[in-house]
Amino acid sequence: MNEGVDTMKRFIAEIKVATDNIMRVARETADHDPVRPEYHFHAPAQWMDDPNGIIFHKGYYHMMYSLNPDSATARAGMVYKTGSNRWDPGDPDWTGGITVWGHARSRDLVHWEHLPVALFPDRSRDEYYIWFGCTAINDENVPVAIYTSIGYIRNPTDSAEQWICFGDDDLTTWETAGEENPILTEKAHAGKKIWEWRDPFLLRHEGKAYLVLGGKQDELDGGKAVVLLYQASNASFTRWDYRGILFEYPDPALRSVECPNLVRIGEKWALLLSRHGTAEYFIGDMDFDACKFAWQTQGKIDQSTNFYATNVLLDDRGRRLMWGAVEGFTGTDGWNGINSLPREIGLDSELCLTQRVPDEIRSIRGAKSRLGGTAGQTVARATLNMELTVPTGEHAELTLSYDGVTRYAFAFDGNTVTVGQYTVTVDPQLQDQFFEFFVDKSVVEVFINDQDVVTLTIPACTGETEVKLTSQAAVCTLWEMRSEGLFTANC
Repeated sequence: MNEGVDTMKRFIAEIKVATDNIMRVARETADHDPVRPEYHFHAPAQWMDDPNGIIFHKGYYHMMYSLNPDSATARAGMVYKTGSNRWDPGDPDWTGGITVWGHARSRDLVHWEHLPVALFPDRSRDEYYIWFGCTAINDENVPVAIYTSIGYIRNPTDSAEQWICFGDDDLTTWETAGEENPILTEKAHAGKKIWEWRDPFLLRHEGKAYLVLGGKQDELDGGKAVVLLYQASNASFTRWDYRGILFEYPDPALRSVECPNLVRIGEKWALLLSRHGTAEYFIGDMDFDACKFAWQTQGKIDQSTNFYATNVLLDDRGRRLMWGAVEGFTGTDGWNGINSLPREIGLDSELCLTQRVPDEIRSIRGAKSRLGGTAGQTVARATLNMELTVPTGEHAELTLSYDGVTRYAFAFDGNTVTVGQYTVTVDPQLQDQFFEFFVDKSVVEVFINDQDVVTLTIPACTGETEVKLTSQAAVCTLWEMRSEGLFTANC
């Protein structure tokens, strides 16, 4: 008993040190960096990426996220971000450090309250990196966080484990499960080797709780990237039974599947996954008894490689809200990485994923203006929401220029959209094409007919910015976003 109390005291002390360090860097550096986006979700400071443990609970949207509390230049222990690509703490290219889960909450998806670090690794048991995972309420009505646990010895390629923590009813205080961990190891696979096994996502169906995880089969078993299914065998969610492989990625050359989410939308199921570069979706039917996902359609969640590692929650309005990590920022000071805006996802009649930013984000619209023909508008700073309507077959170009240099360009030639290096073909059956832009200094998210999305990191516009539309038929409505005071701290 004393050992457990001592462990908890140590965790509380380490969480306080990590949180204090993050907030110090925020005050001294990150809060003063003019290139940091303002209304996209971001950590107070340091390196952040994957959204984790997102859940709607007791009137709050909770956002947890991977965070290196000690650096703004690299994800801790992320060997895949190094030149050597070797899991070796003695290698000069090793990024070191630890990975924790940062934490914030919001009642409206717009105003966020930063909270103390939620999950901190148990380094006494070779846990240094708390990677991707999920938060849920177990069948004993206790909050749990389930995640992939990585250490110096337990590396992500061949020896990852899945661990659990328990939270209080407000999700603000978490404690390790101690000897309950690990709750899943490779022993569950009855001798079958799964490489790069990680990223648990919890879902419920017909009163049962399931986890999906990604990985790759051993070459002797086919070597395919796969998604695997597990079922809870007790009410506390500390025991899980392996059900089998529910999905094999169609490209046999793929290294592995990461961050799988299995989400019911109407009568169909959406399998969202990230594949070392892009995030994709598959839509189809799920047979839990047979442990098989039969997909019918496939597509990209985002056309770019700046959007990755999706996570989804179901809120009290029945909305399925999805976030992803936005990566690729350069020249930052005291921070790196943000989350995308939330996207409400659905399906159209062709079983393609639909994506739309919820109206709460539009509540911070401020001064409004219109552009048409060949017109320009100068705004005080590039925190903008724009809606552009173009008749199919017509042409339009939209640019953002800062200090006389074009920082962002969008072009529509009547049939295709060009955003940076990405090209998207539109639906020619539509009379008008509708594009919505969310510009936030150094990031742009472009929504095309509430379906395709392109996320780009761009050279930052940190002051007066000219927005220019060139078109004979298009109309653009522009709002300057009121982004002051959206983030507060309670830590």
